[in-house]
Amino acid sequence: MTYENPGVTPEPARSRRRPVILVTCIVLAVLAIAVGALVAVNNFAGQQKAESLSALKGDRLNALGDARGKVQPAANAYLAAYKKARNAPASREQAVKDSQKEKDEFQQASKSARSALQELKSGNDSVDTPVGVAVHQLVESHEDYFDYMEGLVESYPQFEGLFRDDDAARCNGLFVGSKASTLRERQTLLAQAAEPCRKAASDLLQSKNNAYVEFARTFDNKVAELQERAEVTAKGEENYAGFVRLKDDLVKRADDAEARNAPEAEVQKIADDAKAVNAQIRTNRSEFDFAAKRYLAGVKEMPSTVENVFSKEVSADIKHFDAVIPAREQILKDTIDVELTTK
Repeated sequence: MTYENPGVTPEPARSRRRPVILVTCIVLAVLAIAVGALVAVNNFAGQQKAESLSALKGDRLNALGDARGKVQPAANAYLAAYKKARNAPASREQAVKDSQKEKDEFQQASKSARSALQELKSGNDSVDTPVGVAVHQLVESHEDYFDYMEGLVESYPQFEGLFRDDDAARCNGLFVGSKASTLRERQTLLAQAAEPCRKAASDLLQSKNNAYVEFARTFDNKVAELQERAEVTAKGEENYAGFVRLKDDLVKRADDAEARNAPEAEVQKIADDAKAVNAQIRTNRSEFDFAAKRYLAGVKEMPSTVENVFSKEVSADIKHFDAVIPAREQILKDTIDVELTTK
């Protein structure tokens, strides 16, 4: 006999699948929401990145260009104000006071430009991206330019005062030709003038401005050459006096030998000694003439060496910056354009 349990009814398979389907639907819905949120986040991040790049290319670059454009005029205004004060005439200390307003304005212009550069650099200088590399190169060029202009201003009193009699350098003392009665006295006076002058020039080696640094090296070498040639000419003058004495002695020996009808060997010895002295005189004269010509040339070149700092070197350096910085700005703009078109 078969018994059936009236309280338990077998559940169809279809009804057992409903919870599974329900759970699956919930999971799929959550995943869809998550994917949608992720897409939205990515789109938002991409939009933010695009806006950031656009701002970098536009507002930040423009702000930097405007700020940089005020640096050189401010530097020129300071240089002119300081030189005008010195030519008044005024001491270095007084000239510093009289040009303080222009110096403050330059420092403010430089500070503002560096702040604009920092704004451009902030968050954009990673060398792992093309834009970051372009930003890094542009920042490097600007930092070099700002250092250069700051050095031009800060070291100007040192440079400008090298040939002023009332400054410690007193490099005007190098031109001692008319003050000396002998070449040895000229050499002594030159050595006395060269010591403070070369020290003042060496201080310019610490400048942030490359034109001053290169001038200091060149100038120091030229002063050292003047000293060397002054010593050669002084020694040559002293040697000449000795040669005159030797010549007088040889003449006396020759006259004495002739009067005594000296042996041929003695006469030959006098002739050989005379040849040796003549050879020494020719060598001394050659060294003297060379050193004297180079000394005079060095003295004549000195003013142009100083003038060329601004007329040639500074001018060429600024032209270099004026070419490099816009080129790197354009590289950055082009790199940003490529980045924006690939998004």
